[in-house]
Amino acid sequence: MNTNFSPLRLIILSFWILAILGINSCKKEEKPIPNLSFDSTMSTLEGNEGNHFLSLMLKLSHDYDKDVTVKYQTMDGTALADEDYIGIPESELIFLPGEIEKEIKIEIIGDEIYEENEAFQLMITKVINAQPLLNQCDIVILNDDVFIPELSYPLRVRQAEGNSDNVLTFAVKLNGASTLPVSIKWSTADGTAKDGLDYVGSADNTLVFNPGETEKQISITILGDEVMEFDEGFFIHFSDIQNATFVPEDITAVIDNDDSFIPELQEDGYITPENYEGFNLIWADEFSGTSINTQNWGYDIGGGGWGNNELQVYTSLSENSFVQDGKLHIVATKAYNTYRSARLLSKDKKTFIYGRIDFRAKMPIGKGIWPALWTLGNNISAISWPRCGEIDIMEYLGHKANEVHGTIHYDKGGHRYTGSSTTLAGSEGFNEKFHIFTLLWSEYGMTWYVDYQPFFSIKDTDINFEAFKLPQFFIMNVAVGGNWPGSPDATTQFPQTMLVDYVRVFQPAN
Repeated sequence: MNTNFSPLRLIILSFWILAILGINSCKKEEKPIPNLSFDSTMSTLEGNEGNHFLSLMLKLSHDYDKDVTVKYQTMDGTALADEDYIGIPESELIFLPGEIEKEIKIEIIGDEIYEENEAFQLMITKVINAQPLLNQCDIVILNDDVFIPELSYPLRVRQAEGNSDNVLTFAVKLNGASTLPVSIKWSTADGTAKDGLDYVGSADNTLVFNPGETEKQISITILGDEVMEFDEGFFIHFSDIQNATFVPEDITAVIDNDDSFIPELQEDGYITPENYEGFNLIWADEFSGTSINTQNWGYDIGGGGWGNNELQVYTSLSENSFVQDGKLHIVATKAYNTYRSARLLSKDKKTFIYGRIDFRAKMPIGKGIWPALWTLGNNISAISWPRCGEIDIMEYLGHKANEVHGTIHYDKGGHRYTGSSTTLAGSEGFNEKFHIFTLLWSEYGMTWYVDYQPFFSIKDTDINFEAFKLPQFFIMNVAVGGNWPGSPDATTQFPQTMLVDYVRVFQPAN
């Protein structure tokens, strides 16, 4: 083969090589994909009125010959969309070829409320034709409002009365230190407690918090005595607050009675007077006639267990209830295995809201004997038990002759109750002599006494007290058997009698 090239062939080959080299040298180089960048954190003042915009600049490291697409959205942190800023749902931003900078505007909501600094995020969710160096910007809204503290205080304060003067003290607080002085005026106002009689009133006082202070004390003198009386209340009123906010409500200040009374001891037991200092007798039944006063008392009649699986049948027969020798007799009897007794009530006849209530009574005795002196809400027919409320001033079980109970029943999503008991010293039982069973009932609570010695008390804030701000009526009965005492046994003798000497209701003279 002849490998020599002719001059013509060499010329053609040279042009061919040059053409190839020329084509390659004219081909355009592709640009590398750009980086996408933006600030990782930003901050802006909140502002006081109206809205303003925060601008976040997105930048490409160099221009690009294709569209760069960025999808983004905001995400709540401590700052909340539509409350602190206008949220952005997933949106799209496009860099056209040649563009290297774009702006995202976020609307910030201004107000004049002091808050902590709050934050949210702008999130980059998807990028096409660029490489993001970050995927979110943390944005802080800087509070620029003056801190206005909130003032608070207890709505109910209590102080034992004492036998000599003492001081009720409570705190008024700010929820944070202010740079401005804070002041508020306060005055007392009578309720059932009276200025000059139960406490020392005060008017147009100014309580001042200097800058930086968050707590102040208010002190009011309580006038002590040794007179047994109701728990009583007065009010502290606030006004004219400066450089702070508060919900204007009065404080109720309750003076808790801590005195007792010594009843006279006679041969047949304790007895009390018909009048007390500071009280008026508003109603009584002394059982001094020859029959039960039907203006005061009616009867519950029938059997059926009465909700406690009791055994007796209640009657209006004179053998089961009568007045004799100045005493009411409620008698439980037994004949041919049938128990009979009586249950007297003052419903719709004599009802009361609050009072110093005295029963003088002497108990029966024996297993299965269950007498009680108690009250029910006069609205029981309309709203039923326990919503009407029940106050057991005295309950007694005949096989525990030296013990009596005091209990309160009420509704709070169903039946609830609380109570206590007390016992006589020594071997004597409540069946041997008369004793005084007393309830002090006010709008602020109740205290139970036997012979004027307290053994149980509740505050109106301890339970659902609403039923006990409405009229209650009295009930006196002797039950036989039932869930609590159990049935009579061979030791139980009949008849068994509860004697009631009197029932008296007193209320404060003022």
